[in-house]
Amino acid sequence: MEHTSTDLRVKRTLRSIRSAFYQLVMEKDYDDISITDLTNLAEINRKTFYLHYSSLDDLANEIKEEIVSDILEKIRKDAENLDVAGCLHRFYHYLEECDGVKQKLLCDPHYHFFYEDVTDALLKTPAFQPFFQKTRYPEVVRSYTMAITFIYRNWVNSGRTIPLDELVNYANTLILHGYDGALAQQEQQEQQKK
Repeated sequence: MEHTSTDLRVKRTLRSIRSAFYQLVMEKDYDDISITDLTNLAEINRKTFYLHYSSLDDLANEIKEEIVSDILEKIRKDAENLDVAGCLHRFYHYLEECDGVKQKLLCDPHYHFFYEDVTDALLKTPAFQPFFQKTRYPEVVRSYTMAITFIYRNWVNSGRTIPLDELVNYANTLILHGYDGALAQQEQQEQQKK
């Protein structure tokens, strides 16, 4: 839902709703968040919430759109230049710089619908269309590009066991050159150590 009012009360109410939602995201799974939880925490009544949003999904969709816009701002040029490595590098660094709420929304398994929707919306933007238009099977390529998000989320959920830049390099090798490329890079690094 688009909010265009400049009324300070409306702005305060929207900030309060957003703040309450973010707090609940950090405490609960999405399916466990109710409008009652949100309105109680935001100290507003249900009617006030429904003046601004038709549902909790409406609020979540607004946040998804903002995140897609933020990510696209960071990686648009790389996407338009078909620079997969640049996209991956900027995307992972964007995710690392996110606050705790966005990290949870984009990486927590209980919010899988959220990060899947964000990734799908991002891949449907005009900036990413050249990736798919050049291929015979765009849906296969779309599925393949989803791996970029899964690699990062797995890294976060397994405790960030390797440095971010090492993850970026390894993920780039896997995405661009496959498993054989990753093994070849590893063998080359081992040879250089000798």
